Amino acid sequence: MIIADTETADLSTQTGPMRSYIFRPVAAGRYPGLVLYSEIYQVTGPIRRIAAFLAGHGFVVLVPEVYHELEPAGTVLNYDKPDTDRGNQHKITKTLSSYDSDARAALDYLQTFSHCTGKLGVMGSAWEAN
Repeated sequence: MIIADTETADLSTQTGPMRSYIFRPVAAGRYPGLVLYSEIYQVTGPIRRIAAFLAGHGFVVLVPEVYHELEPAGTVLNYDKPDTDRGNQHKITKTLSSYDSDARAALDYLQTFSHCTGKLGVMGSAWEAN
């Protein structure tokens, strides 16, 4: 299945705009939606490949930048010690209420996205780096 993988949306959240990346089938129609959460490094190459894989199987995939209030839009952390430390610090600095409001914003966006059926799911990719 051919996919579109260059769309972005800056979603309004309680802590500011949240850059989100959209991966979806190009074929006409509406598809179920998935919010895909990345690991601490944000929207890396491996996360983009997972999103593309899911879109290729008939999903509209929204990948938000989870640390949007802590990093400039478009920031991707490196798989190295300094950025691992930074990402691990971010995950405990970010408040639980902002994780919740970000999730609500992502789901609300997909619910009304023209290519989405409104049937939604959430999944994530995580690993602990020390």
